[in-house]
Parts: sequence; C-alpha cells; structure tokens
Amino acid sequence: MLQSAENKIKSVASNDASASFGMLISAISAQLINCSVEDTQLYIEQALAALGHGDRKDRCYVFLFNDDHSAMSNTHEWTNSGISSHKDELQDIPAAAMPWFFEQMLSTGLVVVSQLSDLPPEAKGFRAELEHERIKSMMSVGMYLEKKLIGFVGCDLVNRQCAWTDSDVHQMRLVADMITNTIARHNTETRLRAAEADLREANERLEQLAREDGLTGLVNRRGLDHALEQELSRAVRNQSRLTLFMVDVDHFKAFNDRRGHVAGDAALRAVAAVLASTFQRSAEVVARYGGDEFLIVSPELDPKEATEQAQRVLRRIRQLNEKQLISQPITSSIGVATLIPDRSYDVDMLMQMVDKAVYQAKDRGRNCEVIQAY
Repeated sequence: MLQSAENKIKSVASNDASASFGMLISAISAQLINCSVEDTQLYIEQALAALGHGDRKDRCYVFLFNDDHSAMSNTHEWTNSGISSHKDELQDIPAAAMPWFFEQMLSTGLVVVSQLSDLPPEAKGFRAELEHERIKSMMSVGMYLEKKLIGFVGCDLVNRQCAWTDSDVHQMRLVADMITNTIARHNTETRLRAAEADLREANERLEQLAREDGLTGLVNRRGLDHALEQELSRAVRNQSRLTLFMVDVDHFKAFNDRRGHVAGDAALRAVAAVLASTFQRSAEVVARYGGDEFLIVSPELDPKEATEQAQRVLRRIRQLNEKQLISQPITSSIGVATLIPDRSYDVDMLMQMVDKAVYQAKDRGRNCEVIQAY
C-alpha cells in the first residue's frame, strides 16, 4: 500500500509538463487523509517530496514548536539529490538562537527570503544559520491548529536563489494546511488510544478490586470461586493433580475477644502474608475464604510436596509472635485434599473434601495438618 501511494505521487510529480500543482495536492491529500498513525511519517515526507518536485526546491521540511514556543524541532524532512540532511542537528533549537525568526513566525506565520541581503540587521543570527547551511533562498509558512501556531512547513534552495512569488507561498500554505490536519487527526487518535488504554487499565483494576479481599489483599470469595472452576476444569481436561489447602486460625474468636479487633485484623494480615509468600508457584491462588479461614488452590502439587508445604505454613504461623508481627502466639489447623479429578467432580465436592480434612486436624488437637489423598 505504501509503495503504491508513493508511486502514485511520483507518477504525477514526474510529468511536470502536464501536471498542475492542483493534481499534486489532490494526490497528496488523498494519501494523508487515509494514512494510519503508524504511516504518518512516511506520507508527510512524500508530501514534502511532491512539494519539491521538478527540482524546484532542495530541501523541504516540517518544524514543530514546543508548547510555549521557546524552542522548535525538525520532525520531517525531504532533500533533493546531492543535498545534505540537517534534521538530526535541528532538534530543540532555542528561540534565543534565532530571535528574529521566532518573532516573525509568531507574529505573522510567514518568513520569505528570496536573497540573504534582504534580511534586516536584527536577523543576523538567522542569517548566520542560513549561511552555515549554504542556503540562498528559503520560505516558511506557519501551521495553525485551533488558531494556535504549532509549527511551520519550509523549503530551502542551496547554492542558488529565486524570487518567491505569491503562487509559491500559496502552494506552501496548501501543503502546510494538509499536514496540520493530518497531525491534528493523528493527535486526536493518539489521545483516544491513550484514553482507551486508561479505561482498560481502570476496568482491569476495578475487576481486580472486585476479586480482592479488602483486609488482606488476597483473592476474595468471588475470585476464589472463579479460580476453582478454572483449575478443576483444567485438571479434569489434562488428568492432572489438583490440591486444595484450607488453613483455619485456631481459637481466633477468643484471640479477637482478648486482644481486640485491631489486633485480630493484624493477625489475619500476618497469616495472609505467610500464605502469600509460601505459595508462589505459577497458577497457585491464595484466597481468604471466610473470617479466619484461608484456602489455597495449588495445581499439580503431589501429596509429598503438599505435606511439606502444610508443615512449612504451620511453622511460619507459629513464628509470627516470635518475630513480633502479632501480639500473642497463634496456631493453625490445616486440611489438605489432593486428587486427580474426573468429570464426576464439582467445586462443592472439592470443598467438602478439604473441609472434612481441616475438621480432622481440629479433632486431633489443632496446630497440625491432615492430608487426604484421593
């Protein structure tokens, strides 16, 4: 598509004897209107190339000002055969370097230099830059967006000069307007994409919050139900092992009554941190199941590994008081159900199995684990 567009413009431009500038403008405009954000750079440079068709110009370019017009940068450039590029050198040029040029662009939006001797004495900085680049004639036409000057389209003649006409200025204005409209449209599209990305991020965060327990930061019951459905389906489909842990904080109501709700909340957060740091394998889900109960979904964990993890959790919870993370010692009872499910299993059956195991741990005196392998 890009090559086709370029050939179309070149085809019109090369037949200078019969093609009018109006035909060129039509060809350029069609491509600029339809080009994507990603292709903008190429099509604007093709528009500049068409502006210099027939060896009429040596360098055509676009400059954009920063927001307060204190500096400008060369963003697009086309050069004729044998003409050196200056785009890389012309970035963040301060107004103080060429005050006369900046003043003219801001006040009139037009700078036309047919010969350097026409420049007034106060333009010496600008003239020095032109001489440095061996430019004999140049012209710059302002680009306006919502009545604000955002930049300009310009052209240079190197080692030659010409007396610019009103027709030359008019042609430059047409190209400047087209490029301005393209930049404006793509700025709008870019802002729209950014807004859509922000909205997606906000929605994802809302979805995350909807599945997050406010006290512990773990997955809440809603998120747990979703994870259980997914992992059960995956285990049935792949005939892989699925392991559930239920962690119940022992005598938590009595702890809460003695130490108060603030201490109770701190204890729950500390237990949640132990679980989150212990179960970190891919696809493992750590959730707050109820007031003082936690549930962990752990795919592809065999009974031996499950036993080791449960014992590790028991030990780390007992150590919380020693590390001064809670106000007095607590323990936990852990039930584990591990199995390779078939299509006869559902989430309720899994919950009954792990619930049975945690009650067995409590019956054994608490502060222990019970592993039920099926």
